[in-house]
Amino acid sequence: MNVPNFSRRDLIKLCGFAALATPALGQSANNRVRLGIIGCGWRAKDLAKLFSKINDVEIVALSDPHPAQMDSVSTLLAGKSKELVKFQDYRKLLDQSDIDAVVIASPNHWHTLHAIHAMQAGKDVYMEKPVTHDIWEGAQLLAAEAKYGRIVAAGHQGRSDPGIKSGISYVQEGNLGKILRIHVCCFRERDSIGKRAEPLVPPAGMDYNLWLGPAAELPLYRENLHYDWHWVWNTGNGDTGNQAPHEIDTACQLLGDLGLPESLRSFGGRFGWNDAGETPNLQSSFYEIGGVPLVLEVNDLKITPTRNTVASRDGIRVGIVAHCEGGQLRGGLSGMYAVGPDGKKPIMKFSSDGGAMHQENFINAVRSRKKESIASRLTTAVQAATIAHLSNVSYRTGASVDAAKIQETFPQEAALAEILADQSKQLADWGISNPSYTLGQKIDIEPGSRKVVTPELDAELIRRTCRPEFVIPELA
Repeated sequence: MNVPNFSRRDLIKLCGFAALATPALGQSANNRVRLGIIGCGWRAKDLAKLFSKINDVEIVALSDPHPAQMDSVSTLLAGKSKELVKFQDYRKLLDQSDIDAVVIASPNHWHTLHAIHAMQAGKDVYMEKPVTHDIWEGAQLLAAEAKYGRIVAAGHQGRSDPGIKSGISYVQEGNLGKILRIHVCCFRERDSIGKRAEPLVPPAGMDYNLWLGPAAELPLYRENLHYDWHWVWNTGNGDTGNQAPHEIDTACQLLGDLGLPESLRSFGGRFGWNDAGETPNLQSSFYEIGGVPLVLEVNDLKITPTRNTVASRDGIRVGIVAHCEGGQLRGGLSGMYAVGPDGKKPIMKFSSDGGAMHQENFINAVRSRKKESIASRLTTAVQAATIAHLSNVSYRTGASVDAAKIQETFPQEAALAEILADQSKQLADWGISNPSYTLGQKIDIEPGSRKVVTPELDAELIRRTCRPEFVIPELA
C-alpha cells in the first residue's frame, strides 16, 4: 500500500505535543524511588550500575523474555538490592504497585509499546534511544505522555554533558560566527554478523513470542539473537538509528531544536560482509534544517579488512563537526573543542563527563514532578529519532546507482567529494571497485504543517504492521 503523504495523525505532533499537568507520585517513604528495568541486554547492565549509584534509588525488579539476560543483570546488582524480583513477562512487572518508574532498555522494536504500557500503568519512564522504531510511533509516544501525565526522559546523555552544553553555548553566543553546515559523524567498528544456512533456533527457556512482540515472525539467519537485531529492519534501525541519534540530537540542540528538516536524501549500501544483515554499513544523508545543510555520515566498516581501526572526519569518529564562518566546533560525549579558521590548533576546549548526571536528572524530575527540569525531553528525543528514521525511509526507497550518479545528484554538497573519495579508497582495500550504491528518494517536508509531501512512500516504512497481540495504541 502506498500513501501520498503523512496525515496529521502521522507527523504534525512529532516535535511539540502539549503536555498535561503531571500528578504527584505515590513514592515510598524517605523519598525512595523504586525502579524496574525492562530489557536486560548489555545496555541494561550499564544503566543498572548508573541508577544503583544514586542515593535513595533501588532497583527492585527486572524483566526480560530470556531469563539468562535477567540473571546477568541481577549478578551485577548483588548486594545492592534487598528484594530484586524477576518477571519474564514485563506486564507482570508493570502490575507491581510499589514500582515508581521503569527503565526501558529493550530492543528498538519494543521501545514505544513498553513505554506506553508503562505510562498506562502509572509509571514514570526512562527510555533508551531511539525512542521509536518508526516515524508513526513518535506521535503516539507524545500523545501518551500528554494523556497519562507521566515523567518521561530519554537516554540522550549528551543533554546533560557539560562539555557539549558549553561547546554549544560557545557557538550560539557567536564566537565562531554563523553556522554554515554541520557534519554528523558516526564511525564505528562493527563486524559481520555472519550468515547461517539454517534459521537460528531461539535459546532454551526464552519466551520468543514475547521477545518478538510487535515485530514480524521471520526466520533469523544471523549467528546471534541478541544485539545483532540492530542490523535487520524488523527489529533494528542500523547505526543510523542506533548510534547516530546521539549525534543528531547534538546537532539539533546546536541549531536550537528547530524540528524536522525541510528536505533530505540518503545513499549507501552494505559492503564487504555478505552476511545476514540488511541495514547499510556505509550511509550518508543530506538534510537541510532551518536553512543549514546537515550531513550524517555513518561508516561501520574498518578502513581495511586487516586494520582494526575505523575512519574519521576532521579527527572526529563519533560526534559533530560544525563548520562556522570563524572556525569549527568538533566533538561529542568524549569532549568538544573549537578551532580557528586554520582548522588546526584548538582555541577553546570543553571538558566532558560523559553525561554522568543524566540518570540522576531523571530521578530528580521523578521526585519534583517538574517536567521542565528533564534534560532530554521526549519531544527532542522523538525529533532525533524521526530524523534518523527519515534517512532510513529514503534509503529503503532507493535504486542501485554508481558513484558518478551520486555525484550528479548532490552537486551542491560540499562534503560529498571527500566522502566518495574516502569510500572509494576504503572499498578498494576491501576488493570492491566501482561500488554500486543505493540512492534513496528525496523527501520534502512542508515547513508549516510538518507533513511529508513526497509522493508514493510505502506506508509500511512509516508505520509498521504489528502482530495482533502487540498492537501499539493509536493515541494521536
